[in-house]
Amino acid sequence: MTIYMNSLRSNVARNAQLKLSKHRELGVKSNLSVFEVAALMDKLKNAERMEDHKNSVFFSAVMN
Repeated sequence: MTIYMNSLRSNVARNAQLKLSKHRELGVKSNLSVFEVAALMDKLKNAERMEDHKNSVFFSAVMN
């Protein structure tokens, strides 16, 4: 289960990173709204935060 969650989290982070880099390249011509960009950035930050908590004793409590 934890392997699945880690791969899912890394896939979400990778997809968010790709969408943000594409948005950065397109600039004004991008079709993403401000809210979509903010949501993608939140996904990246949450993935980083979960990586920090992965080695924590309270990781299982965070997942519940």
